[in-house]
Amino acid sequence: MWERLAAVYPSKWRAAMGESPQADDGKLTVYGDTWAKGLAGLSPEQLGRGLEACITRTDPWPPVLAQFRALCLGIPEFSEVRADMARDGAKRAPFTVLVGRSLDGYRFRMADAREADRLLREAYEAAREAVMRGELLPEPLAEIAQDTAKPAPASPEVARAHLAEIQRALYGDPEAGA
Repeated sequence: MWERLAAVYPSKWRAAMGESPQADDGKLTVYGDTWAKGLAGLSPEQLGRGLEACITRTDPWPPVLAQFRALCLGIPEFSEVRADMARDGAKRAPFTVLVGRSLDGYRFRMADAREADRLLREAYEAAREAVMRGELLPEPLAEIAQDTAKPAPASPEVARAHLAEIQRALYGDPEAGA
């Protein structure tokens, strides 16, 4: 991973972190040890997600450890969460759902833009810290498939048979002498 980050940020990464996470004696450098501890517990897929995010982001500076961990965990930028919250009736991203759980919905809807932004940022920071500590994102809600087939009207014969059955259930069988 060290080499890949050095490839994405050639001179800046090496100037800040050194050529290798290991010293000449084979032991981890302070930077290597700190990053190893900070990324402990992340899966190879998560580390790959972080590297991919570094490749596609526009920031020319390498991320610090906390930023890289957030990239690995798929924590979106605040602006992405704000945009996700602004969509009406949209299926929200799992992280946005977690942010929304920390919001007082009534206060958020009634607040002016500045106050709403402050409330959202507080909820975002709380959710970000929770995920960074290992809390799992909520599972997306299951969607119920809608039947798009239009019902066909019953034939007159079928309708009469059902009406007769209803009449028997309500008033008894007229042929039985009720």
